[in-house]
Amino acid sequence: MKTSTVIAILVSVLLSFASVAAATGYLWSRGGPGDRSATPALPTVWPTKEGVPLRSVPLPSGELVTALPPDSIGQVLCQALPPERWNQILGGAALREVRGQSCHVVTATLEISLTLDRTVGTLNPTRTADIAGHPGQLEFLAPKANARLGVRLVGAAANDEIRPYLLANLTATAADPRNPPDTLITTVAREVVAATMAPGPPLPPVGPGGAIPPRKADPVHGHGIVDSPWPMISWQLCTSLSRELGGTPKPEFGGRCTVGGVRAAYTDTVSPRVYPGTLAGRPALITDDLVAIKLTDDSAQELTFSGGGSLRTLAEKVAPALVSG
Repeated sequence: MKTSTVIAILVSVLLSFASVAAATGYLWSRGGPGDRSATPALPTVWPTKEGVPLRSVPLPSGELVTALPPDSIGQVLCQALPPERWNQILGGAALREVRGQSCHVVTATLEISLTLDRTVGTLNPTRTADIAGHPGQLEFLAPKANARLGVRLVGAAANDEIRPYLLANLTATAADPRNPPDTLITTVAREVVAATMAPGPPLPPVGPGGAIPPRKADPVHGHGIVDSPWPMISWQLCTSLSRELGGTPKPEFGGRCTVGGVRAAYTDTVSPRVYPGTLAGRPALITDDLVAIKLTDDSAQELTFSGGGSLRTLAEKVAPALVSG
C-alpha cells in the first residue's frame, strides 16, 4: 500500500474520532443523558443571601393591609396562604422568604415576587382581570414565560403610609401548559387578596396632623403591636395607655398615640442605636426622657415612650403586652 494511501486513511480515522468527541461534548453541554445538573431543583441554600426568613405575623383584614409598615409587607404577603396552599397552587414544593419589602417565592421552575406599592410603575397591561373583587391589570405576552399583575386594592390616595396597589411578578424557567404564567399569577393574586382583605375595618379618615378617630383595640395575642397596620398600632397604643393613665387618647395614623402628655410611637426607620438594657424581654434604651424598645431581631421596628412622668415605670407596665401580646 502506498504511503499516501496510509496517511489518507489515518487522517480520515482521526477526523472521525474528532467528530464523535465534538458531538459528545455538545450533548453533555446541552444536558444529555446522565447529566442530572439540568434537572430543575429548589435552591440548596435558603433563605438566600438577600433574603430574610419568615417570622410569625398577624394577618390584617379589611383595607388595613394597604397600611402596613415596610418591614411587615413581605412577611404578611408570604404568609397570607399556608405552606400547603402555596404548594397546591404552584404545583410543587415552594420556598418563601422576604426580600426588602417583597415576598419572594420559588419552586423548582417558578419565581414569584409580591409587594405593595404606591403606583403600578411601568406596567403595560394586555388585559384586565377581576382579582377578588378588585380591578387588576395583567401584562403577559405569550409565549414568554413571565407575567406581571397590578391590583388596585383601595381608592385612597397613596402617601407615606398607604400603598394602594398589590404588584405581582412571575417568571417560569420551564413551561407548564396546564398552568400558564398569566393564569397562575392571577390565581395567586386572587387568593392573597382574599386572605388579606377579609371583611374588616376600612382605612380611617385622617384629620390635621394625622389625627384619626379613637377606637379600642388590644394588642394581638402573641404578637403585640409588631407587624400590625399603622392605624391598628395607634389604636393598640392608645388602648394600653388609656387603661393605665386614664384621659382622652389622641391617636395618629402613623403608629402614634398621646395620652395625658405621654407619647408612645412605633417606627421602623430609626437610625441604628445601642440598646444597653432590657425591658419586657427585649433590648432597650432607658433614660429619664426616653424609653426605646427594639421589637424584633431582624428588622428596625421600635417602640418608644416619651413625655412626662416616670417613663420606665409606665413602660414596664404596658410594654409586655405591646411587645409580644
